[in-house]
Amino acid sequence: MNDQMLLIFPILIFIIFAAGAKIFHGGSINTEAWSVGQAKTMQVFAALMIILHHTVQIITNCTRIDKGLITRWNSFGILFTSIFFFFSGFGLFKGCKEKENYLNGFLFHRLSKVLIPFMITNIIYLITIGPTRITKLRHVFTSIFGFTLMNTNAWFIINIVILYIAFYIFFRHSRSENAAIIKLTVFTIIFVGISLLLGHDKSAVRGHWFMGEWWYNTTLIFILGIIVAKYEVQLKAFASKLYPAKLIFFAVLLTGSYFLSEYLTQHFGYYAEWEGHPGYKEKLISLLGQTLLCIVFILFLLLINIKVRFGNPVNRYLGKMSYEIYLIHDIFRRLLPAGPDGTMPDMEYIALTYLFSLICAWLLYMIDRFILRIIAANHQKKSDAH
Repeated sequence: MNDQMLLIFPILIFIIFAAGAKIFHGGSINTEAWSVGQAKTMQVFAALMIILHHTVQIITNCTRIDKGLITRWNSFGILFTSIFFFFSGFGLFKGCKEKENYLNGFLFHRLSKVLIPFMITNIIYLITIGPTRITKLRHVFTSIFGFTLMNTNAWFIINIVILYIAFYIFFRHSRSENAAIIKLTVFTIIFVGISLLLGHDKSAVRGHWFMGEWWYNTTLIFILGIIVAKYEVQLKAFASKLYPAKLIFFAVLLTGSYFLSEYLTQHFGYYAEWEGHPGYKEKLISLLGQTLLCIVFILFLLLINIKVRFGNPVNRYLGKMSYEIYLIHDIFRRLLPAGPDGTMPDMEYIALTYLFSLICAWLLYMIDRFILRIIAANHQKKSDAH
C-alpha cells in the first residue's frame, strides 16, 4: 500500500500540468499549439518528471527493488529529456526562420542563458558533492568550468551548447536551409556515434564528457525538432484531419514502442561491455529502440497539443526556471538519506527533494537573472560604443 501511495507524485505533476487546460472540440484546433508558451509548459512538466525519474532510481536501486507501478519511472527519463531536446531544435529553427538577423549575437545570447546557471551550479555541486568525488586538485578546476561534471545532469548543457554552436555555424555559412539541416543532421549522428563508442566513465571522478548512454540516447530528437519546425504548417494540417483515429493510432504505437524499447534494453542494453567486448552492437540496438520510442512520444505529445491548450499561472511561472529546476535537484537527490541503505521514508524523500529543489531553483533563477542583466548591460554598452 505504501508503494502505491508514491503514485501521488506523478498524479500531482499531471494536475499541475493539465490544470486550466482548454480542450478544443469538433473542427476547432489550438491556434497556440507548439508555441513558445506551450513549449515552456511542456518543459516544466518534463523537469518535474525528471526529478521523479531520478528519485525513483534511488528508491528502487535502478529497478533492483520493486516499488510497484512507480518503478516504471526508471525507464521514463529519456521521454522527458527528449522534450527539452525537441523544443530546443524547434525553437532555434523557428527563430531563424521568422526573426530578422536572428543569428546576429546568437551565440552570446543563447550561450549566456545556459552557461550562467551551469557555472553557478558547478560551484554549488563542487562544495556539496565534490568532497566525496574529488581526489585530485586539478579536478577542482575542471569541475568549476565543467570539463568534468560533479552534476551528472549537466551533460545536457554540454550537449545543447555544442548543438547551438553547430546550428550557428551551419545555418550561418550554408548556401541553403536544406543544406544546413543536412550538415547539422550528419554532425549530430557523428556526435552520437562518438559518444556510443566511448563507453562508460570508470574513473574516480565519473564526470568526463560523452561517456554514458544518457549523453546520446535522446540527442537526435534535437534534429526532429528542426524537421517538425520546417514542416510545421503541413504537419498541423495533416494532424487535424481524422484526428481521433490518429490519436488512437499514436497511443497504440507509443505503447508498442515502449515495450519494444524495454525488451531491447533488457536483452541487449548499454552495459553489455567487458574486457575485449565493448558492446557496440548491443548499444546500437538499444539506441535504435529508444530513439523510436522518443520520436513516437514527441509526436503523440504534439498531437495532443493540437486539441489541448495547456497553461496556468504555476506553469507559466515555473516555465521561467525549468533549466534551474533541472540543474539543481541532483544535490538533494544524492544527499538526502534515502534508498536501500538510507533512513528516510520514500514519500518524505521524494517530497523533500521537490521542496528543496524548487526553493533553490527559484533562488538560483533570481541570481541568474541578476547576473544576466549585468552582462547584457555591459554588452549593450560595448555595442553602442562601436
